[in-house]
Amino acid sequence: MTKIVPISAVNDAASQGKRIYNKMYIIREDEVDYEQFPERDANARTLDSLVFKEGSEGFKEFNLVKYTAGATSEGSSGDITSQVTNTITGTLGGDRDVIDDLLEDHIGEAFFVVVVDRFSGKKYIYGRKYSPMFLSAFSKRKNADNTSCDVTFSNESFFQPLQYLGSLVPDEEEVVEGGEETLGGES
Repeated sequence: MTKIVPISAVNDAASQGKRIYNKMYIIREDEVDYEQFPERDANARTLDSLVFKEGSEGFKEFNLVKYTAGATSEGSSGDITSQVTNTITGTLGGDRDVIDDLLEDHIGEAFFVVVVDRFSGKKYIYGRKYSPMFLSAFSKRKNADNTSCDVTFSNESFFQPLQYLGSLVPDEEEVVEGGEETLGGES
């Protein structure tokens, strides 16, 4: 059994919403090698690099509209068991084919999601082995005030995010320069 430790107070700067991330990286669960899945460091609440299957394209970068990424985890204890819902959302700007393709082709798919704290540079991974996040919802708008799409990833596990210690970009020789911009930031 783990010990319960004191939780101290924080100042407003540590808890204000606009400090939250504006970059999100995703990788499909089926691209991750579960045979070599890293163990969680229980003491440090960290996870080492995911190992990708051969042919994997690695993480895809989503540049979100500023200050729109947010995560929630809600839980409650019932008579017999507890229920938890974790979500991570963000807003993709514009009306682009890559957003439409994401919605049409990947709704309901399983992903590991990493967000980057833009102040500290720390990376946090959402989802665990056999408990990934699912692209579960979207809300697309195109009107005079707003052309964007909110995407939501969710799961129903007790697992909270861990600090991710792995790399999010492919090796330098794999980076392709030039070409047309895509949602994943690749060319």
